[in-house]
Amino acid sequence: MPLVNPDIMVWARKTAGLTIEEAATKIQLERHKLEKIERGEDIPTPSMLRRMAEKYRRPPVTFYLEDIPRKSNYGTDFRGRAKEYTPKEEAHVSALLRYAQSSQQLIRATLELEEEAIILPFVGFLRQKWNLPKEAGSVKQRLLDMSTSQYKESVSDALGGLDLVLGDECTRDIYHAQPNKAKSFKLLRASCERSGIFVILKNDLGSYHTKMSSNLFRAFVVADEIAPLMVINSGDSEAAKSFSLLHEIVHLLLEQTGISDLELSNPIEKFCNQVAGQWLLPSESLKAVWTGDQSRLPELAGMISQLCEQWNLSHMMVATRLHQEGLILQEVYSQLMEVYKFEWERSRQHNQKKSTGKQDGGPGYFTTQRSRLGEGMLHFADRMIQSGGLTVSKAAIILGVKPWNVSKLLNPK
Repeated sequence: MPLVNPDIMVWARKTAGLTIEEAATKIQLERHKLEKIERGEDIPTPSMLRRMAEKYRRPPVTFYLEDIPRKSNYGTDFRGRAKEYTPKEEAHVSALLRYAQSSQQLIRATLELEEEAIILPFVGFLRQKWNLPKEAGSVKQRLLDMSTSQYKESVSDALGGLDLVLGDECTRDIYHAQPNKAKSFKLLRASCERSGIFVILKNDLGSYHTKMSSNLFRAFVVADEIAPLMVINSGDSEAAKSFSLLHEIVHLLLEQTGISDLELSNPIEKFCNQVAGQWLLPSESLKAVWTGDQSRLPELAGMISQLCEQWNLSHMMVATRLHQEGLILQEVYSQLMEVYKFEWERSRQHNQKKSTGKQDGGPGYFTTQRSRLGEGMLHFADRMIQSGGLTVSKAAIILGVKPWNVSKLLNPK
């Protein structure tokens, strides 16, 4: 049997965001024994390797590689605060992105083997219209070089691309007419799935210890022309999920794989935000209903709340659109955003405390997993297993569950 590579052992632990003490505790091993293994002075037993593979979130075969693997390419990192994250936070995000890419690659491979692969016309719709290469730098420069009129025209083109994806069953009016924000998001998600986009809701690696807030990531998209896949942070509000989904569709139109957070300064992110905001709350609609005083904060906040409830929108998005249209002053906008960010952070911390406590009467594991995976993913896995296109073990990788849970997940009683 080949020997494990001690350099790989160290690399796997560090990229999991674990200190030597934390790793030893997780794999139920004394620290000095783990140190000996990492120095190549001892050989781990098969049971140790299984525990390491689980806790380091790596396949066991990784430990036998001759060289440390190259860093995975997750596309463009559009996050503005990426350098501020801790090694453990980045390790959690990387593990989530590895799952997303593994799942997407298996889906595409299965579609190709079953001769069901279809090129989706909206992936790269804008990039092709602008006659640009796929690199993010070319899109960024194009946006920076645009005149005001060209920029508005490009936003209009992108809105046409959104309509191409969402179809007649999810127009803006139908979205606004839904009884609540959750129903509006469900409508958007279902329309994306009908168009061939897989949409997953996820913000952890299977336990509350690994929860990732939207400060870490808002969404991630694999801009594949056959099997595009999105991961939306499940810890966000329903209105924020809708905004993120629309934002990521624009990344698909640009054919850009990447991860996003609350970044506002990157030209590409600003463009995606602008398009998503225009779809949710177009200029003409906003100006037609807005009668607020530009300077009186309490009245403004009340009117914004009214619009949010009426059209299933988020407070920060409405405030941003008002500022973009020149309907509120910069000073007032800054004050509003401070209030909304404070409320958002307070709500996030409250939800985090709830999730770490013992919960009774909530949805069960399989109900939660089905909701997070979405009808598109569940239907694909079930159909391919039934036709022989997928084994249960491969379906488990796609669904992010243990093989013995696949049947219960796909066939609820």
